[in-house]
Amino acid sequence: MSQSFEKLQNRILSDAKLKAGELIREAEAKAKQMEEAAKAEAKKEAEAFLAKARLDAEALRRRILSSKVRANRLRLLEEKNRIVQSILSNVEERLSVISDTPGFMDTVKKMVNEAVEAVGADQAVVRVGFNQASRKGLDSLSKDLPRGAKLVVEEGALDQLGGVVASGASNRVTYNNSFRARMDRLDTQLLTIISSIVFGE
Repeated sequence: MSQSFEKLQNRILSDAKLKAGELIREAEAKAKQMEEAAKAEAKKEAEAFLAKARLDAEALRRRILSSKVRANRLRLLEEKNRIVQSILSNVEERLSVISDTPGFMDTVKKMVNEAVEAVGADQAVVRVGFNQASRKGLDSLSKDLPRGAKLVVEEGALDQLGGVVASGASNRVTYNNSFRARMDRLDTQLLTIISSIVFGE
């Protein structure tokens, strides 16, 4: 009896060992599977994080580059504007002493005719004024005016640079044909022409 009990006990122990071995192997396989799954998930998350970090870094690089490009363009525009303004200042300087140049009176006659024509009045009042211009020379313009028109010669330059201003007898219609007014009227065109010549644009 004790022998059969011992056999039974050995068999139970043997079965328990087998079962325990199976359970351990299953647990180890499950643990390995879980470990591999966790590694795969961690790798996937790390790759996603790295991809996002690369995208963020590239976006930041582009923003910095774009900001630098904008700043350089702005500096270039400012420099171009400074050059154009310098040219315009030089033009204004030359216009302010135009009375010393040959062909001055022909230019003034054209300006007077344009102003009188623009006003279109029989009894126009034409004011003329240029720096350092001969009063006698300017007075001679009255003979070219339409009948009934009156010439007024100013002491200095009209509108700083000189020019002609015509108005109707009642002052309802006035046409400013001074150099300053002409430059203002042609402002955009002048800037385009200067940019085209200087910068080839």
